[in-house]
Amino acid sequence: MQDVQAQSSLVHLVEAFIDSLDINATSVRTYKEALKNFGSWRNGQPPEALVTSGEVKLYKEWLRQNRTANTVATYLVALRRFFQYCVSEGFYEQNPVEKIKSIRRPRGHLRQDVSREGLRLLFAAVDRNTLMGKRDFAIMNLMARNGLRVIEVTRANVGDLEYRRGRQILRVWGKGRDERDEFVVLSEPTVAAIEDYLNARAGAKPSDPLFVGVRARNKGRRLTTRQINRIVNRYLIKTGLKNEKISPHSLRHSFVTLAIQSGASIIEAQIAARHRSIETTRVYFHEHDRLESPTEDKIEI
Repeated sequence: MQDVQAQSSLVHLVEAFIDSLDINATSVRTYKEALKNFGSWRNGQPPEALVTSGEVKLYKEWLRQNRTANTVATYLVALRRFFQYCVSEGFYEQNPVEKIKSIRRPRGHLRQDVSREGLRLLFAAVDRNTLMGKRDFAIMNLMARNGLRVIEVTRANVGDLEYRRGRQILRVWGKGRDERDEFVVLSEPTVAAIEDYLNARAGAKPSDPLFVGVRARNKGRRLTTRQINRIVNRYLIKTGLKNEKISPHSLRHSFVTLAIQSGASIIEAQIAARHRSIETTRVYFHEHDRLESPTEDKIEI
């Protein structure tokens, strides 16, 4: 077994494992990132050295101190599945991650909402007299008023905008999906923001990205997730809303929270947010109910 391992470094095993996966491109990137991170952490070890359970425990502890709970859980899943592959291919006798306990993902996301007043400040901070401002305003409206994820904003094309039964929709290539098989019904303010941006941009074809760079360096090129995060963070900082608990993804959380506060049912909220599991949506309702009618207020001493 060790002789076989000596002929195949961890790097080569990872490449073979990735090639064996029958999953979508987004999941492939997640696995690559997770395994690359483990390889970087393990850099001091000879590449042909077998990974031990003790080593994985040390890595898990390092992750707990340097990454979020969701990231730790995701990375351990990737590592566990990778070594399952190594065992099945005869490179390892036992999976060194098999008996390593995962960690619980955080149940809630109370800390990540932007209030209604905060969103108003965010929108007001945009200079809508410039093409860049019109673009940024449209992006943030899509996220806060229609609950789009950053990756969904990035993937959107001009041609994904359609009219159905008198309403404008945006076909969405969602998280973990292989194609545009979902859609959101655009709110009137979002429609107005997108139209204002596209009119100022002029000449955009259906096959073009919906959101592109406007500066000389990346003019006309699709915005990446990193660039969109940077754009939203710039306004969060400008308005004083940015802190360790608020991120661009907070705009999507705000969408679901505000929908519930406005009377949406759990089914309506799940459909609008495109949550695969209703349990994800239920977390928002739990947090809303706890804050609106806390049991603690009923205690008299």
